[in-house]
Amino acid sequence: MSEPLDFCRVKKIDEKGYGFLKGLHHPFDIFFHFSQIQRDDFREKLNHMKRGDFIIYFISKLQPTGKRKADKIWYAIDDVPAELIPDFTERIIAEFNSGTINLYDLLYAFDELKKGNHLTEEQIDAVLGSQKVKNLPTTILPYISKDEYKRLLKFLDFDSLAGKEPKPFWYEDVMNYEFWKN
Repeated sequence: MSEPLDFCRVKKIDEKGYGFLKGLHHPFDIFFHFSQIQRDDFREKLNHMKRGDFIIYFISKLQPTGKRKADKIWYAIDDVPAELIPDFTERIIAEFNSGTINLYDLLYAFDELKKGNHLTEEQIDAVLGSQKVKNLPTTILPYISKDEYKRLLKFLDFDSLAGKEPKPFWYEDVMNYEFWKN
């Protein structure tokens, strides 16, 4: 079995070019070296990055030392081999319900998957109805269409909230969201 596709914000790159990643599948730091970055424009950005500025997609391998090292790195989901995307997509959707990955990182991956037409309507609905989105629905608004917004309102049971007090802290922001601002 091949290693699964992973992603994360680049945690750290030191002055010698060593960096560490934290992924979906492995609890410990995953080593990589700046020389593994192939695209010149990306290398230049990494030269000046602040901690956590970039999200990358990668596959890691277990080394004889027992530690993991990034084996292949991609800068966008559309650069990733197609056969790796379905399992990754399912993992991202699961993370929206019960995972530990930062919501904003998940939204970044969701947005890239959506823009690349890698998500079905059912998968989008699974994200819209997920626990993390229900807890903080304003976070997903910039990433969804008007039709998806209407579906989100149904997942939030928004109509029933109109007559309740107190309303969730996010109620007014969701109710008054204007898509023309995007």
